[in-house]
Parts: sequence; C-alpha cells; structure tokens
Amino acid sequence: MVNWRSKRRRLAVAAAAGLLGVLASCLEPTVGRVDLAGLDAPADKKLALPAGKHLSFAVHTDSYDHSGSNYVLVDVTLLRGGKPVGTMSCRGFEFEGGSGCGSSATHANSDCAMTVPAGGSDSIRVVATLEDKRNRASLKGLSVYIRD
Repeated sequence: MVNWRSKRRRLAVAAAAGLLGVLASCLEPTVGRVDLAGLDAPADKKLALPAGKHLSFAVHTDSYDHSGSNYVLVDVTLLRGGKPVGTMSCRGFEFEGGSGCGSSATHANSDCAMTVPAGGSDSIRVVATLEDKRNRASLKGLSVYIRD
C-alpha cells in the first residue's frame, strides 16, 4: 500500500531543497556582498580584487514597497588607496507600474558587470538610487552581491 502522506512529504522536502539550491545559486556571493542601509546611502567595503578579474553584480532586497514604475540604479566604484580606479553604472532591477510590495527579490542584469583595471583595487563603494525620483520606493535588506 502506498503511503501518500509520506510520499507528499518527500516531494515537499525535495521541492524545498531544489528551491534552496536555486536561491543559493542566485544569492551566494563568489567574491563578496555589500549591504546597503537603503537607497542613496553609499556603502564601502574592503575587498581586494586583482587586475583583469571580471565582476558581475546582482541586487537583492528582503522586502520592498513602491509606487509607480521605476528602476533601481546601481553605481559601483572600485577604489585603490581611497582613490577611484574604475566605475560601473547599471539598472539593477525594475519596479513594474502601479504600486506594490514584495519580498526576497534578487535581480541580475547582464549590463551590471565590469573588469577590474590594471593595478587592481583594495575596496569597493556601492550606492543604489532610483532612476525616477518622482516615484517612491522603500527597500529593506538591500544588498549587492559581487560575483566573478
């Protein structure tokens, strides 16, 4: 006799494990993570990066609330000895039109990438802003993941 309750439980556990694997591959930094206090709040982090390393960036927020369509812009500055040695700006992710809220969103955009310049860098500065300042958005648990 088939124990359906046990079978459903095994399927649920397998599905949850698969989902965790997908989330881990989306969120797990291979180089580092910069946590931001919110929009328009730059954050610096010591992070030694060798010249020629190709980096990509994914934006994550634990929860968000917004009105109107908008893009969250990500600006990254690589620093060496406190001086900028490389910059990258991109559209991290888009809020759809209207108002809404959500949780645990991670967005990767292929335009969010750069190569570490000659001489490397010893730290990174990240800031996230809204493209359209007329609309509002609130993000909690805002982070930028750095991948190589």
